[in-house]
Amino acid sequence: MRSTYLLLAAVANSEKTIRNINIPACRNCIHYTPAIYSRGFTSSFSRCEKFGEKDIVTDEIKYDFADSCRKDESKCGKDGKGFVEETNIERKIWKHAILSRPFDILIGSFFSMVFLSYLTSK
Repeated sequence: MRSTYLLLAAVANSEKTIRNINIPACRNCIHYTPAIYSRGFTSSFSRCEKFGEKDIVTDEIKYDFADSCRKDESKCGKDGKGFVEETNIERKIWKHAILSRPFDILIGSFFSMVFLSYLTSK
């Protein structure tokens, strides 16, 4: 019983161990582009504008997902080799919040129309 108490006391008094604490986050990089339809600034569908592929027929560039770039050591990798710090992250977050609002309005309008058509059909 005493050994269990000592073990619990040691765990409670131990310092936190957080992996990757000194590795830069993609959201703070100039190449990071949050998914436009997500409400938050971070999403698993966010893109990295440093890595992508151009469609040779349509000339459209499709950028890679940020999380896959961090998993691929030939790209940014776990350490963030291609990381360039965004100097005005607050502006970027506000811009994303403003641009993602029309999607909220569009979805809200759609559900309002469905609800009104339901009410008027009775």
